[in-house]
Amino acid sequence: MNLLDDLENNGTQQMDLLNFDHQANVIPNVDFYNAIVVNEFMNNRTVEVKDGEVVKEGYITKYKLYLVRTKKLGGEWETEVSRRFSDFEWLYSELINKYGGYIIPAIPEKHLLTKVNLASYEFSEKRRKDLQQFLQRILNHHHLRYVPELRIFIEDKEKFISLLKGELEQNKTIEQKCDNLLQSVKTLWHSSTMAAKGQDPARMFDGSEKDLTYDETLLLSFSMKGNKLKAVVEEHVTTLREEVKTLNDQNEALYSWNGLGSASEEDIQQFKQLKYNNEVRQTKINREIEDIDRKFIPKLQNSLFEIEWALTACKRRRNLQQQLLIDQQRIDQLKMQYTDNSSRRDLEMDVLKTKYQKNKDRSDKMSIIMQDELLSFISEMKQQLKSILEEWRSIMKTLSKNIVEDDNE
Repeated sequence: MNLLDDLENNGTQQMDLLNFDHQANVIPNVDFYNAIVVNEFMNNRTVEVKDGEVVKEGYITKYKLYLVRTKKLGGEWETEVSRRFSDFEWLYSELINKYGGYIIPAIPEKHLLTKVNLASYEFSEKRRKDLQQFLQRILNHHHLRYVPELRIFIEDKEKFISLLKGELEQNKTIEQKCDNLLQSVKTLWHSSTMAAKGQDPARMFDGSEKDLTYDETLLLSFSMKGNKLKAVVEEHVTTLREEVKTLNDQNEALYSWNGLGSASEEDIQQFKQLKYNNEVRQTKINREIEDIDRKFIPKLQNSLFEIEWALTACKRRRNLQQQLLIDQQRIDQLKMQYTDNSSRRDLEMDVLKTKYQKNKDRSDKMSIIMQDELLSFISEMKQQLKSILEEWRSIMKTLSKNIVEDDNE
């Protein structure tokens, strides 16, 4: 048993202690108090990610360290560790691979110019905020905040993560060897095909509407409506900015005309009043634009991100189901094939059956988790989008009222 399995088993045992039979009112004969303490430590925690040291080799940037610290809400900082971006990737990978049935937030993407962009304050600040939001969302999750991988990430100051990474790479190597062996065996069977009964498994579960579950259809509907509202809001903000520019140009023209000295006293008073009204209108519009940009659009964008993460979780399940279908069809094919060299066929079947059973167990567990996860998520998202829509209507109503008042003035 490796280090992570040992820790995970201990964490699972501690989680199981909290799931005793309430109806029978039976409390297990174990250290129940310690289990509560372990879980209580991860409740109501807030996280802060700060920029740390940039590690260089000569003039070349190798990586950047981030200072990650956590505390109880209203308390003092209790844990503090340094993490690099690859550590965040490790945590994200562990969550996806082991708890893929839950809705897991995404981390910032890594691309070729990352090391160059680290010198940019805007890029670094955005990445820092995104990493902090990623951790905070995990800490706010009803289940993921208790997983041992997160506890290791936020608390361990030693080289534990490096050890875990080493074991992870070792496991990947073993799994890759099995996959390579399977691929080598497959190449010997030139006559084999992944199709069964005239169907192409690669074309199944391709995201077409007929294959979508009810939950996925509902999530896609949320996404389309949310993006449509976002487009309307952005178009409206663009219109408001154009109006501000028009008012500003008009005021400059009025100022120039007033400066020529050719206008009458009555005209000058009218110009001043019009200029004042324009400035008042500009102030109101700018305030409205600021509220929309700083409050409304981020709230809407966060909801769209959450919907996208939920759809990604659905996609993970569908991909796993697709792989199960492909493997099952291949196993059925091998059973029907006759060959002089049965050892190769048996070897491929054994590898496939092991892989199939592992994925089947994972798929069953994922489906059970997602059933409850999506049920609560969809219910909350309905209310969230409803609240956002009502807020937008309120903004438009206030804006219309201001226009009427300005026209009356």
